[in-house]
Amino acid sequence: MNDTEAILTKLANHDQRISFAFNMTTNAFIYQNPAFFNFFQIPAGEVIPNDLYELVHLDDKRFVKSTFKHLEPGKFIDDVEFRVLLKDNKEYTLRISMLLYDREDQQRILTGYGENITENKAHFEKIQALTSKKDSILNILSHDLAGPLTAIQNYAYLLFKRTNAMDDPEVSKLVTSIERISKRSIILIQEFIKQEFVESAGVDVVKKRINLTDCVKNFMEEYFLTSDETGKRFNFEYNKENIFAEVDENKLMQVIQNLISNSIKFTPDGGTITVNLQQQEEIILITVKDTGVGIPEKFHEKLFEKFSNARRTGLKGEPSVGLGMSIIKTIVEWHQGKIWFESEQNKGTTFFIEIPGTI
Repeated sequence: MNDTEAILTKLANHDQRISFAFNMTTNAFIYQNPAFFNFFQIPAGEVIPNDLYELVHLDDKRFVKSTFKHLEPGKFIDDVEFRVLLKDNKEYTLRISMLLYDREDQQRILTGYGENITENKAHFEKIQALTSKKDSILNILSHDLAGPLTAIQNYAYLLFKRTNAMDDPEVSKLVTSIERISKRSIILIQEFIKQEFVESAGVDVVKKRINLTDCVKNFMEEYFLTSDETGKRFNFEYNKENIFAEVDENKLMQVIQNLISNSIKFTPDGGTITVNLQQQEEIILITVKDTGVGIPEKFHEKLFEKFSNARRTGLKGEPSVGLGMSIIKTIVEWHQGKIWFESEQNKGTTFFIEIPGTI
C-alpha cells in the first residue's frame, strides 16, 4: 500500500459512511471500513458474507440486480437507494454510490460508499403526510370559507342598495361594515394561500443572464407615464449602462413592483419615488426610496413576518393583509440575496436589495 492509499484508508476508517471495495473477479471483499461492519451488524473481525444480496428487501431485489448488471468500468453510479433486512429484523434504507474499474492485474474492482438514510426517509414521509394535511386545510380555506364569504359580500352589497333608500345612516353603516369585513377576509385567505404556494409548492425559479439596467429602465417607463394619475414623481438612477445578473426576471420585477406599490400607498401626492441600481464589485444593489410617511419604529422588527402586526391601511384607504413583505423576502432569498430597509416617520423609507452580479 502506497502513502496515498494509506491516507485514503485512514480517512475512510473514520468516516461515518460505509466504504467498501469488492473484487468482482474473485467474488470477495478486499476492504470494509468500521462503519460497514456497524451498519450490517457484523462483529469486528468476523468474516463478511460475500453474498450480501440476500439481505436486500424482496421488493428491491430486481432493481438492485439490474443496477449491478449494467455497471460499466469507469462509469460512476450515484445515489442508488434500496432497502435491506438485517439481523435485528428491521428494515433499513441504504443509499450507495459506486465505481467499477479494472486494475492492471486484470482484477475487476467495485468500490463505493454509502449511508444509512432510514431516518431521513421516515422524516421525509412524515413531511409528505403533513404537507397533504396542510393542502387539505388550504382547500377548505379556498373553497369552504372563501365561497361563503364571497356570498356574504355580494348579499351585503345588495342590502346596501336596498337599505340606502331608507335614509338610515346607522343601517347603511352596518351593511357597509359587513361588506368591508367580508372583502378583507377574502383577501386575507387569498394572500395566505399565495404565501403557502410560493414557500412550499415547489415553484420553479427560472434564472437567466439579463441586463438589469435595460430591464428596470423599461419597467419604470410604465410609472413615468402614470405620474399624473398617481400624483407621484418617479426617478430611475443607475451607475452603469450594462449591469448583468442571473435572475428570474419575472419574480425580481415582482419584488420591485411590490416595493413601488407600497411606496405609492404611503407617499403623499407630490412626493418622489426613486429606484436606484448600482453595480458594486461582485454584488448588485437595488434601492427603492420614497419621501412618504415612513414606517413606525414599532413595526420595524416584524415587517417581513407573515401576518405581522405591521399591517397598515394606505393613505387613501388601500387595504393591506401584511403578507407582501414576507413574499418579497422569500423571492429575494431565492436569488441568494438579502433585503433590509431604513425608515423614519415623516421622512420616508428606503428598501435595499443585494443580489449576486455576473460579468
